[in-house]
Amino acid sequence: MSHRPPQKAGWTRRDFFNWVLNATMGVIALLVAIPVAGALITPGFAKPKTNWAKLGLLGDLQRQSMSAPGASGKSGGVVQAYYSYNAYDHWAKTTVSDYAYLRYIGGSCAFFILSPICTHLGCHVDWVEAANQFHCPCHGSVYTVDGLNVSGPAPLPLGIYAWKQDSAGNIWIGVESTFTHGYMRIRGGPAQPCMKLPYSALTASPGPAGGQG
Repeated sequence: MSHRPPQKAGWTRRDFFNWVLNATMGVIALLVAIPVAGALITPGFAKPKTNWAKLGLLGDLQRQSMSAPGASGKSGGVVQAYYSYNAYDHWAKTTVSDYAYLRYIGGSCAFFILSPICTHLGCHVDWVEAANQFHCPCHGSVYTVDGLNVSGPAPLPLGIYAWKQDSAGNIWIGVESTFTHGYMRIRGGPAQPCMKLPYSALTASPGPAGGQG
């Protein structure tokens, strides 16, 4: 009958080195996983960044709207107001250019500024003066002059821009990193919500988030 050799109590040198190796690999894996997990999770909790983009001088924009088709009395017609700003992604800088639909409405709010992005799948809507409506050429969504839903698959009204006026009379809009590039609105909300912000909110950063003069 054969007998097993007696087993030594405690760890062997090989056991110790295996433990050190496994512990070291575990620490390395943890150090790598923490920043990766942070990069994946943090954007979900981050507040959308607002880029301030300049549309032009108040007087110029007012005259454009008041001379556009559909202007009547103290209310102007719908015009395309173009803008551009610098967007920064870590070390990369990109110039973003687009336009907003602007209408002079007078009073304390002065301007009603809509996003041109359909809330269905993101196509740019067209302003159809004859129908006094916005039509999406992609899937047929239709909106009123105030961007409210009339028909089609779009689930929400057109987004609306918050805007500010600086001391020189320039109008700036807040372009957010959202689906519509503007504040989302719910169905049944006010047709023309006043989104004018005080000048003090603009003086903190008139264009550092990307606005260009």
